Parts: sequence; C-alpha cells; structure tokens
Amino acid sequence: MLAYGTVKLFGLDEKLDINTGLRRSKLTHLYLGDIEAESRFECLAFAGASGNSNFVGLEYLSGRIGDRVGGFILQHIGSVKSGLSISTLNVISGSGTGDFAGIKGHGRTTWNMSGNATSQVLLEYSFD
Repeated sequence: MLAYGTVKLFGLDEKLDINTGLRRSKLTHLYLGDIEAESRFECLAFAGASGNSNFVGLEYLSGRIGDRVGGFILQHIGSVKSGLSISTLNVISGSGTGDFAGIKGHGRTTWNMSGNATSQVLLEYSFD
C-alpha cells in the first residue's frame, strides 16, 4: 500500500556542539494527507564547509493511515544539498502499536528548504 502526503514542521529545538560540528535536533511534525499524524523526530546532523549536510534520526508517528490508528517509528537517513533535503525512510521492525502492529515499509521525504516548512512524503507499507 502507498501513502502520500505533506509534513509540516511546527516545533524545533537545535543544539550545536562547536567542538565536533554535530547538530542535535528535536522536531515536531504534523502529517497531512493519507497519513494523519503528529510526530516527534530526533536527529543528528553534520554540515561540512560546503554547507551540505548529512543526518540520521528516528521519528515516532502517532495517528492514522486509512482506518488504522496507532503509532510506529521511522528511521531517517538523509542529506541536504543545494537547499534540497532528501531522506530515505525505513519503518523500524517491531515498533508498531495499536492497528500498526506488524507494519513494515520504506519511503522518502523531500523538502525544498528555500521555500516553506513543508515537505512531501511517500510511504510504501504492508503488514506481517
């Protein structure tokens, strides 16, 4: 099954470690479209001198896809280059709660950072 939608940023807390260049971020997202959920996302990023960055993170979504209600965790692995953020998503096995028990899947988010605080999301998912 496929789920499409947008993700809006509505909370951000970042801390930069000037000794290592690592940035720790806690974000709060609102998913709209096929996925209706709120999420908490924590990530670790590094930006080099070029301004490009790489990040990894985990995001807990709580909400609805279709008739199913519950929560699950997405793993993000991504990069930001020339103002475009692209993140590969993987559902963490065993993380599903409620109607999302047994969920598995993968997907992608894209965010053009020059415009607004909204990204596009595509999630391909199934159940055991």
